[in-house]
This record gives sequence, C-alpha cells and structure tokens, in this order.
Amino acid sequence: MVALVTPEEVKSQLMMDNDAADGWINLMIQAISGAVMTWLKDEWRAYVVLLGADGKPVLDSNGDPIVLLDSNGDAIVKPVVKAAALVEIASQFRFRDGDGAAAVPATSGHGYVLGAGATNLLSGLRRSTVK
Repeated sequence: MVALVTPEEVKSQLMMDNDAADGWINLMIQAISGAVMTWLKDEWRAYVVLLGADGKPVLDSNGDPIVLLDSNGDAIVKPVVKAAALVEIASQFRFRDGDGAAAVPATSGHGYVLGAGATNLLSGLRRSTVK
C-alpha cells in the first residue's frame, strides 16, 4: 500500500514533537491512504500527471494518464490529496472513538469513507459514477 503522507508530515499537522503516537500514526497513514485511494476510484487521480504540449494529460497504453515520478522513482502526490490525507488523519486523531467527527451527510451521496474535510478537498478529483 502506498503512503500518501510521511510520519513527519503527520506530526507537523498534529503539532506533535514526540514519538508517543508513532505506532498509531504509522497505522493511520496506511489506513487513510487506502481510504483516500478507494474514494478517488482511480489510483492515478492521487498523483501529478504528465501534461503534453497541448496541456492535456499524456496517456499510457491503458488510456490512463502517465504519473510523474520524483528523483526516487516515487509517484508525486498532488498537494490537495496530501492535504486531504492530513486533514483526515488529524480528524481521526482528535475523534479516536468516532464520536464528534464532521461526517458527510448521507444526502450528499459520497458515503462514509472519509470525513467532511477530506471529502471537500477531494471532490474535484473523484471520478463520477453517474453516467
């Protein structure tokens, strides 16, 4: 499973300067990264894509946009996706028992995979299932 954020980024988001919650943080990075990827529906939507001279995404042989890689060969996470993962992890940290978190209303049709903050950030990237 891909990690959309690092433990250091999470600690910065939580304003934490100790390692007391490292186990929880590492678990939630994997869990929330998976939830974000599931919510987006297409893996490439989480990453910066290669654009052609015409400004349109360059597609691979499967018809998916080609994802840009950093100097380590890792896909570059879109800033909005990274922000959504951090917002969701912070919400889960604050409301670890599940009560009080800002949920997306059922009438919005987004389901309950992510909280309202993360959903708001990601909604422009998600593939619609309505045809």
